[in-house]
Amino acid sequence: MTKLETLDNLVKICVDSAERYRRAAADVGKEKLVQFFTQQEAARRRDADELNLERKRLGGEGEKVGKESGSVGGFIDRTAMDLSVVMSKGDTGVVEWCREDATDVIAAYEKALRDVDGTTRSTLERQLAENRASLAALEKVLQPYGHPRS
Repeated sequence: MTKLETLDNLVKICVDSAERYRRAAADVGKEKLVQFFTQQEAARRRDADELNLERKRLGGEGEKVGKESGSVGGFIDRTAMDLSVVMSKGDTGVVEWCREDATDVIAAYEKALRDVDGTTRSTLERQLAENRASLAALEKVLQPYGHPRS
């Protein structure tokens, strides 16, 4: 994969993740969870914006980063999350969906690091560290609301 393709993919992943957090904030009932998910949404959107700047720096065109962008798979996953809430998995189910998303995002960043170097690599390493910290924070948030369902 070229650097630009790698960045394109990560932009979509970040937008999907941001949208998942936005939906999660709307689907939970506890204010502490709403705040956490809203913060995570903003962080993922910042990541997508930063990746787009890196894309432009490398000579690519900027990607559209909005609620309507992202991947088809991300849209399907968010719809499934909404249905899960409707089927009453509640706050714990939403937190678990977001935990799984965070794990998938981290894996995507780890894979992407194989295709980049220089400034791009530094950006991805920093964002990966932030995503790992978010996952750790999510694990802490999960504790008072129950643990993942088996």
